Amino acid sequence: MREWSAIILAGGKGKRLMPLTSLVPKPLVKVTNVPMVDYAIAHLIYADIKHITIALAHMGKEMKEYIEKTWTPDKLGDVELECEIQDSKGTADAYRLLTDRIDAEKVVVSMADIVTNLPMKRFMNFHSEKGGLATISMKTIESHISQYGVVLLDKNRKIYLFLEKPAPMELYLSSMSQREDLFLHTNVANTGIYCFKKEIGEILHETGLMDFGGEVFPYLLENNYDLFGFVENYYWMDAGNSTTYLWVNWDLLRKYAWPILPNGVEYDGIYVMGIINSGQNIVISKPTCFGEFVQLENRVKIKELTSIGHNVTIGEDTIIEKSVLWDEIKIGSGCIVKESIICNNCEIGDNVVLEKAIIAPNCRINSNSQIRDRTIELGQEI
Repeated sequence: MREWSAIILAGGKGKRLMPLTSLVPKPLVKVTNVPMVDYAIAHLIYADIKHITIALAHMGKEMKEYIEKTWTPDKLGDVELECEIQDSKGTADAYRLLTDRIDAEKVVVSMADIVTNLPMKRFMNFHSEKGGLATISMKTIESHISQYGVVLLDKNRKIYLFLEKPAPMELYLSSMSQREDLFLHTNVANTGIYCFKKEIGEILHETGLMDFGGEVFPYLLENNYDLFGFVENYYWMDAGNSTTYLWVNWDLLRKYAWPILPNGVEYDGIYVMGIINSGQNIVISKPTCFGEFVQLENRVKIKELTSIGHNVTIGEDTIIEKSVLWDEIKIGSGCIVKESIICNNCEIGDNVVLEKAIIAPNCRINSNSQIRDRTIELGQEI
């Protein structure tokens, strides 16, 4: 039996990320031209895990086809990667449905819709050294206290209390109950990456619990199982809405998640996957990234923190800044696009202003339109 294997949970619908997820599942949404599921797979391979199972649900067939086409045996080497389409009702349920496929003493559970440079090998070693049934990866977040949870740890990082999104009274009571050797960590995000001993499968079958964060971890604490918290300073972002989606693209361009970098070859902060065909007097700032078959007409300005996908044409005198453009996009001349997202197969007319706009797939924006702080839904013509 192996020492380690891994499960990637990739079944979410990405409702909060609509309309970006109108036609693709959230794990296939690209960040700097790479689907998020690819980051998750590479993260585990880099940690020397040789058996990875991906739990699929929403648009599972499309996900499976993409993964099998992209992660070929030549690319995987000695890593075994398999996909399982299931009808799971939560994170723990997805694990339970895969227990017969687990062939290791210890298991990493990861997510396909986040971007992180969590030191996975160190996390795994921490779990082995502590010897607990489960270890949760955590990160302190600078945000309003009600958005994230609280955790009560001792100096050995053993968890005594774990609350996700606690009410104010719960927070007050938990802070009053701590002993001198316990430390209350507030505003802690459960990053959705866990280590388990294989015995967790038996507990899931016995209890029927569906969700790790809301049900399994409280159950383990109530029944005196050893649960540990791995708290370190690393990059982690859940691209769960359009705002954080923009942020994660900007962060990768700024190398905040190093060694995770944008796709392509870097030329002093500009990442290029293919030849950029351009006219005269083009200005490209850094950091930016480009996919394949990008056409820039005369006097185009691509300003900092912009990610441009494949088969994109940008007309004369157009300015793109701090925006994410997907694939198969045509933008006319004299446009200004700032802090916006344009999805696949869109056509933007001349002299259009997009500021903090979200353009869903298959849309057409007519010339001289101005769209600010607005979302254009799938297939609309404005």
